[in-house]
Amino acid sequence: MLGGELSFQFMNVMLMTLIVAPLVLWRYRRAVLVGMQHRLGASLPLPPPRAPARSAAPAFTVDVALAWEARGRRRIFIATLGAVFVPSLLLAAQYLAFSDLPLMPSHLFLSAAVTSSVAVPIYAVLTATPFWRALRLGVLALCGLAAATVVVSMLQRPFYGKAPSLDQALNFVIFFQLAAATLWLPVLLGLVIGARRVRGVAPLAFAALLVFAIAPLLGIRVTQWLFAMRWSAGWVFAGPGLDAGIVVLALPIGLLAWWRLKALARGYEAKRFSDAQLLAHSWWLLLVASHAVMLVNVHPGIVPLVQIVAVSVVAYLLFPFLLAHALSWAQRGAARPTRRTLLLLRVFGDTRRTQALFERIASRWQRFGPVTMIAAPDVVAGTVDPGDVLRFVTGNIDAGFVTSQADLTERLATMDVEPDRDGRFRINEFCCHDDTWQATVVALIERADAVVMDLRGFSAERHGCEFELKELGARLGAGRAVLVVDASTDRALLAQLAPAGRAAMPMVEVQRRNGAQADAAFAALLAAAA
Repeated sequence: MLGGELSFQFMNVMLMTLIVAPLVLWRYRRAVLVGMQHRLGASLPLPPPRAPARSAAPAFTVDVALAWEARGRRRIFIATLGAVFVPSLLLAAQYLAFSDLPLMPSHLFLSAAVTSSVAVPIYAVLTATPFWRALRLGVLALCGLAAATVVVSMLQRPFYGKAPSLDQALNFVIFFQLAAATLWLPVLLGLVIGARRVRGVAPLAFAALLVFAIAPLLGIRVTQWLFAMRWSAGWVFAGPGLDAGIVVLALPIGLLAWWRLKALARGYEAKRFSDAQLLAHSWWLLLVASHAVMLVNVHPGIVPLVQIVAVSVVAYLLFPFLLAHALSWAQRGAARPTRRTLLLLRVFGDTRRTQALFERIASRWQRFGPVTMIAAPDVVAGTVDPGDVLRFVTGNIDAGFVTSQADLTERLATMDVEPDRDGRFRINEFCCHDDTWQATVVALIERADAVVMDLRGFSAERHGCEFELKELGARLGAGRAVLVVDASTDRALLAQLAPAGRAAMPMVEVQRRNGAQADAAFAALLAAAA
């Protein structure tokens, strides 16, 4: 029954994650919105405008920066695939051994290659690859791995005294059959954790709920033990009954889940891993857990259970180690463009539009430098991190808001501007009250190397955007801000507010779901930052 219990509890964890993660994110958004509307007193004073810095020699050219990014993407894909393939070989060997199949190179490669396809979504998160491009890459990667399986099967035949034959091409079809049979559940569960709107919270909810899933399994054993003892049997019968074990374990399991959440938050704050790496570790855990549950279902018993758990734990722990070193290798060999800070400004209100721009530009910019922005409910899904979640669940979310000039100065001085181990810089979001956001925007403008302002949906009612446009014209050098517009932008009003002449800000039209226009906007930002 253990295999069935594990499967049941594992599915429960995913269903609860699907419920809990959006709920936590919704409550966090509400808390941020309430804080934004709160006033502490008088607005913080604004410093007088300073003359924009003179243009220096370009730190990089757009072509060089884009070539560096393309080279990094290729190396990251190779690094990710290698980091996944090695522990996948370990899982493949165990699967073949338990299934009484021969440990032939073609069999090992086939099983490991199917598992290694998880490298595609991991790569997509690490490089901010849009969904449809990632899907196209996934199809190509699966076809490539299937073709490599055919090649390996043909190359091994001479070593077994047989000549290669065309019938080995059927392994191409077998690869997809095995992938469909083994990956459908991990892919489905991975979509729950990796969905764009909840990926900032879902890995944390999954980690905590996975700990809680231990309670029913251990609770049954504890109940059996309590039934067998004279001093506790009466209490079990008269009190909680079959739930006795879960009652006894409720507090320890809750403390264990809380400890796990705090450990993740501390690890993130210490830059031991990035948000993308945390998501990658969660996806890999899903695959390893699915592998273990499948084998436990087919091979019951204590000895097989110990062997399955031991190999699964080793495979799971091996992946983060290999991924960190592989990503370190991917960053070598070419000089990184000079670090540049991007400030993201936008019209509040359209969450879907803002998140799309965030994925296309801000997340991609994290390869070139840190991103700063004013936090708001429309970008919470992409910026919330373990530290934010921990402050929220402890009721200390107010600690994340700028409350005074001294507080703002300290936050600016301690802003995270160094890359994580995966080479990506972090997003520094500033939560502001109604009387602190203007001073914060001004300070961020003066520290930005480039500014992108999403003015889609801009109209006369957007007073915040009017303030930001005036400050950009007064405090930022010519050509260092890029305005994103579309048909919903009030261009007549924009022409009145935006500076003209040499200080004019370039405007780029970006229609929703137009990847080419988003790429053009990104190139314009690189030119502004250079």
